[in-house]
Amino acid sequence: MTPHDEQTVTPRPRTRAEIEAALGGISPRRQAFNQRVSAVVDGALSFIQRHWLALVNGALIVFIGIAALAPIGYSLGLTGPSAEVFTIYRFFCGQTPSHSFYIAGYQMCLCSRCLAIYSSLLAFGLLLALIRYTPRRGLIRPISWKLWVLGMIPMALDGGTQLFGLHESNLFLRLLTGIIFGAMTAWFILPQIEESSPAEPQVAHA
Repeated sequence: MTPHDEQTVTPRPRTRAEIEAALGGISPRRQAFNQRVSAVVDGALSFIQRHWLALVNGALIVFIGIAALAPIGYSLGLTGPSAEVFTIYRFFCGQTPSHSFYIAGYQMCLCSRCLAIYSSLLAFGLLLALIRYTPRRGLIRPISWKLWVLGMIPMALDGGTQLFGLHESNLFLRLLTGIIFGAMTAWFILPQIEESSPAEPQVAHA
């Protein structure tokens, strides 16, 4: 055995993080990565919690706007993209031609009842946005689930009786029942989310 083989290497001192990592089984690099991921997730959740209403209203504006732009796309010769949009919207609406509005001679992606539902959701969301950072923030309180179910009845009766041939609906009834259901749904859900979201700090006025 040579003197070189007999030479021992003195281990370097371990940091506190390395000791904790050795005991916990997680390396400092992994701990740092976990902390960065947690910070990003916490930041995203905080942003959504503060701006959820703007995100919901924005999504509804885009959703309704695309439904109105698709027939315009057909009229301009953009058949491919418009057809794709029409296909995607079938997940949200039955798209009965006789129950739909037409723009430039082409059917919208949403029937009149669904358009009324989503539009009333948007209208309620915009109303809530107008008062959420005012002293009347808690003016709109959520309704009970019983009233929400009650709001479904007109739409269920109108659609159900027509389905079984007992009644023929019309544009007015489809719009009215859609508005009632959409408004009651928004009134039931949105204020509950609003009550759990943080209030914007008020600016003191002299």
